[in-house]
Amino acid sequence: METKINAISESVNELEVIAAYDEIKSSLDAEVQKQIKNIQIDGFRKGKVPPAVIKRIYGDSLEYTAAEKVANKLFWQIEKEQVLKPINEPTLTDIDFKPNEQLTFKVNYEVFPKLEPQGYKGLEIEVPDFNVSDAEVEAEVTRLLEANATYEDAETIEDEKFLMTADIFSADESGASTGIKMESDYKINLSNKNINKEIFDNALNKKVGDTFSFSFDEPHEHHDDVPHEHKKITYAVEIKSVQKVVYPELNEEFLKKVSRDKITTADELRENIKKDLVSYYESSINDMTELKLEQAVLKNNDFAPPKVFIQNYLDHLVKDEIESYKKKKKKANAEAIRERLMPKAENSVKWILLKDKIVEKENITLSDDRIKELSEENAEKMGVSSDVLLKHYQSDEMKNRLLMNEFYSFLKKSNTIKRIDPEVYSQKEEAHAEKH
Repeated sequence: METKINAISESVNELEVIAAYDEIKSSLDAEVQKQIKNIQIDGFRKGKVPPAVIKRIYGDSLEYTAAEKVANKLFWQIEKEQVLKPINEPTLTDIDFKPNEQLTFKVNYEVFPKLEPQGYKGLEIEVPDFNVSDAEVEAEVTRLLEANATYEDAETIEDEKFLMTADIFSADESGASTGIKMESDYKINLSNKNINKEIFDNALNKKVGDTFSFSFDEPHEHHDDVPHEHKKITYAVEIKSVQKVVYPELNEEFLKKVSRDKITTADELRENIKKDLVSYYESSINDMTELKLEQAVLKNNDFAPPKVFIQNYLDHLVKDEIESYKKKKKKANAEAIRERLMPKAENSVKWILLKDKIVEKENITLSDDRIKELSEENAEKMGVSSDVLLKHYQSDEMKNRLLMNEFYSFLKKSNTIKRIDPEVYSQKEEAHAEKH
């Protein structure tokens, strides 16, 4: 018997087999006998039809049918002998049986890809260099004050620090109410920078009982070859109540209350906010750095991952998204979701396989000493004892996470991470998106 393994791709092998008739005759006969036991011919009891009659009626067709069964058995016999390690259900792609001569067949099966990672060192990637501005700090201070604001009844809207409760009606083009109420007791915070500017402008200096109108353009559905059209929608507003928003003072009493006695001055508050924003931006930059490294390394290591892995990963993604739709009580189109998530599933599987190969090639490990070192480094930051953190780090799940941290740390040290102006970064990203 002759066997040959052909590499169809990094993840697909083909086993080609040529077996002489004498080598498979006993197996063929056994399979033919199984078929004969189920043959019913008039004048003979089931399974007792003479071979000559069988041969006259069926010719070689029983052997042809048996050949496929034999091919399947031969594949698993060869798999065991040669340790082929298929990771999916093998597929018989070609079979050619010549009675009294030979059986030839081919079987395709997926395997773990044989990868030799390259192009994951010496790269240069760009990420935005976010910096915290005074305006951002003040915006956070304002949000804190708004969250703890009180309200006093008022008659007239004097500036943006007012909350208005109103009924909203549809209106004609002149702004006159049609009498059709769209919203009742609708609350509008005029300090919200996202509200329609026309609402703020037209509400200014209005009193309880006054009315005003506002409008906005609603884009129509359009085709690519038709210019964008907009429809002007107008509403009438009847003011039912007005409240002045009263912000608390940034005094020691208030600051101690909202910070649980950790902050006592406005300067400390702003410093703490700035520190939190810096931490947030650093975390965002770190996430973007890792994503950019993944994309760059994948680009340098294109390969076809096993379809069985992609399908399994995709099944999980689709299941999670459908569950999300159900929670929101929305109807989910499973096929559309699968199609949309397929590229993500393929890239995720590629990265998992490639990442593991790089870890293996670079001998990136996580020793007990390193775990202890990490627990001591992070204990103070997390406000727990190093012994407690060490115990937590020794679980299999945490070890995997820590190993991935070591992997990404290796990647960052092996490549150049260039921080650039966020606006320049956005422009480059937009240009790149247009090209692709």
